[in-house]
Amino acid sequence: MNSAMSDRPVTRRIALATCADLPSIQHDDAHLAASLERLGIQPASCIWNDPAVDWSSFDAVLIRTIWDYYKHHAAFITWLDRLDRLGIPTINDSRVLRWNSDKRYLLDLARHEVAIIPTRVVGAHELIDALAAMSAQPVVIKPTISGGAWHTLRGNADDATFLQAVARLPIELDYLVQPFVPEVVSAGEWSLLYFAGGFSHAVLKRPASGDYRVQSEHGGSVEPVEPVAATLAAAEQALAAVAAMGYGDLAYARIDGVVCDDRFLIMELELLEPSLFLDGQPQAAERFARQLSARLDRLHPDTPAAGECLFSYGTLQTAAVQLATFGRQLAGQPDRLDGYRRELIRIDDPHVVATSGASHHPIVHHSGNQDDRVSGTVFRLSAAELARADAYEVDDYRRAAVTLASGIHAWVYVGATPASLAEP
Repeated sequence: MNSAMSDRPVTRRIALATCADLPSIQHDDAHLAASLERLGIQPASCIWNDPAVDWSSFDAVLIRTIWDYYKHHAAFITWLDRLDRLGIPTINDSRVLRWNSDKRYLLDLARHEVAIIPTRVVGAHELIDALAAMSAQPVVIKPTISGGAWHTLRGNADDATFLQAVARLPIELDYLVQPFVPEVVSAGEWSLLYFAGGFSHAVLKRPASGDYRVQSEHGGSVEPVEPVAATLAAAEQALAAVAAMGYGDLAYARIDGVVCDDRFLIMELELLEPSLFLDGQPQAAERFARQLSARLDRLHPDTPAAGECLFSYGTLQTAAVQLATFGRQLAGQPDRLDGYRRELIRIDDPHVVATSGASHHPIVHHSGNQDDRVSGTVFRLSAAELARADAYEVDDYRRAAVTLASGIHAWVYVGATPASLAEP
């Protein structure tokens, strides 16, 4: 059988988990996605709670903009449980995600002697009593499971208007009660980014004039900065504490904090769905992509890094042919080849006929008409297995590189002779 070589097909697929409000890959992650593609990893944006997504078709799920998970926390935990049952790894690991999805983790950090903003956790019915104990102190209240300043309040503990707003907070939630740190407004909030345990870059976030919230949706601004040694040491102490609690081997981490009296205090430890501030940081995005590629190799040691994608529309989809050709059954996913026309040819090779149990096999030719569509299955296999597939196909076929309807780049066996020259 002849084979026409072309660009190397994609070897792995990774889902970038998003949310319904931000379903596509966002600008901040665009260079990361392009870098993954250059490494032979096909990224696909998938809404985390979309029931139509086939998560089993991916090698891993990279958590990105699932910025509504806290509004559906029980469903989020159920989703993680389902991925675990399917054997689909998440990045970061699902154990880390569960732990980090509830801001009570701050108390765990404090128990490991990490310097945090003083924090108390109370139920909604305890808020008024907790505030009474803080006298006239300015405070911040936020749900333990939250994001984007959702249900977050700032005010003086003895202010009547503030207390009325507190009384209107959802009663079913638990809350963090913290002193307001004025340095967030006067000096800004730091975010330090780490990939695979190594420091990458940092930004300083400042709230808009008259506000205290640093998120961009509330008018906050971001600028790249270089942290001093003491700030880096405090951040790395937090990461060491996380590892000591059994949540090490982090693909990414964002450590948010503020400098008070020359001391870096942790405000949040973002291990779930942080903005990574990769816009304007192409080298960081490329470095993270390389580390993700290495992580996928570790997560799937039985799948060679030099794997290939093969689209089959015929007998290679059957269990009998796969067992005879590869010695195993292949895991695949439905896909489609557009612009090709399918027909049948007679097979004279007795071994191939005996293996497939059919004297006539389908074959496809390029028609150029996008209305011509061939359905089939795309499989991932090793280079050695691809060579065995070559040996199985007779000389009427040649192997060609194509792009499938899903966007996956794959090999496919097409007619060795153009349709216009083939015998009638």
